[in-house]
Amino acid sequence: MRIIPLDQLQQFAAVNLLSDPGAVGGPVLIPSCAQIVLHWFEEDGKNAHNVLYGRYSGPFAGTTTQANGIMTALTTGAAWTAMAAFLATSTSFAAVQIRNVAIQDQPIIGSTTPSAAGSSASAALPNEMAIVATLRTALAGQSGRGRMYVPGFATNALGAGNVISAAAVTAVQNWAATIPGALNTQGYVHVLGLRERAQYTGTTGTVHPARAANSVPITAVVVRDNHWDSQRRRGLR
Repeated sequence: MRIIPLDQLQQFAAVNLLSDPGAVGGPVLIPSCAQIVLHWFEEDGKNAHNVLYGRYSGPFAGTTTQANGIMTALTTGAAWTAMAAFLATSTSFAAVQIRNVAIQDQPIIGSTTPSAAGSSASAALPNEMAIVATLRTALAGQSGRGRMYVPGFATNALGAGNVISAAAVTAVQNWAATIPGALNTQGYVHVLGLRERAQYTGTTGTVHPARAANSVPITAVVVRDNHWDSQRRRGLR
């Protein structure tokens, strides 16, 4: 048995790799921005959602008409029809909700148009399986990118080797590319919403300065690969 002298022991601090050391608690507050949430119903009745951000000019003027317009734009047309062919009929794009996050505790404005179901005749894949679309901006690094997890796919979206089929990748890519236009038509610029961050020192000793809440325009929405993903909060249970 090796004996270690007590005077040679060094104290260390535990690091939680799942936490955000610069996170500032409290509600989401981002100047001149609204959360635009896409709601999905999955086969077992659970709800999934994509939280997007739209920047507006002047005072906030969100309406049910805007939410309906975004919902209609994203659930009609060739891009939606092509993607819906890979979504199980037990899955539906249920609603769009808008909430002003420039001011705390603002009401939610919801769409009233009917939900849009998938049209694939194939069996549904497990709820946790999703296709990720990456939201790109002109900024480099993790703070300059976002993700949205598109759920509800059926087995006809499977390619050889259990990856995503090339046709499904293309369909999701084309549908996701319609999001900026759907928001813009209703008076919003599709942006990455960046919350306030406190200054912190990373595990390598790098000092990351404080950041005020702001938003950065999305320059592209792309499906980068053919691998299935799982949003951790929902997946693999």
